[in-house]
Amino acid sequence: MVKVYSFESCPWCTKVKNYLKARGVEYEVHDIELNEDDAKECLRISGDLTVPVTTVDGVNYVLGFDKRKIDALLGI
Repeated sequence: MVKVYSFESCPWCTKVKNYLKARGVEYEVHDIELNEDDAKECLRISGDLTVPVTTVDGVNYVLGFDKRKIDALLGI
């Protein structure tokens, strides 16, 4: 399952989510402002709380909105 670590008012997070929707990719949103466990997991994955962080395996991730890297991560 694709996970997007984000927060509501983040414009780059919205771009990632809209891009995934347009590609027909199902994903879970993990809001780091509303959930402390999500913030900890985001920090564990990327070493920072900068968002968006997109991951499929909790190890490899894309930081920010980069279509090419997101497609490579997803294998599409």
